[in-house]
Amino acid sequence: MKPFRFTLESVHRLRKEAVDRANDQLAREMLLLRREKQNLQRIEERMEQARVGFREAVTSGEQSQLIVQLRQFMVSLEQERKTRRTTFEAHQARVDACQKVVIAARRKLEIIEKIKSKRLAEYECDKSSREQKELDDLLVQGHSREMNLNYA
Repeated sequence: MKPFRFTLESVHRLRKEAVDRANDQLAREMLLLRREKQNLQRIEERMEQARVGFREAVTSGEQSQLIVQLRQFMVSLEQERKTRRTTFEAHQARVDACQKVVIAARRKLEIIEKIKSKRLAEYECDKSSREQKELDDLLVQGHSREMNLNYA
């Protein structure tokens, strides 16, 4: 009997590659998301430091020009934070989309793998059946020879 050959092996390989590509893209997007999250955290830390400095300047009665500069700095940090937040949300949306692509690719691969395992099971069953039939034929032939010898 011929060895098992899955006729959809090329489809199986393509679907595996699609899962690998989707996982790679997800990893890249997650790395960018993590970097953007770190950038956002750094901005928020700088904003907190600026707030503390602004409060100290106001309570200690510093020069109004220094207070104005600190206030402008805080406004620029807030603007940068908004920009970073928007970028972060865009990266988060891309990560979510990549996760959906990975899930869809895995489902398609699972379908092919189920078909492959079903066909392999059918092949094994057929192989076992044929082997059993050959053994039965050999037993019948041996038994009929024995009977022929007894009558001769």
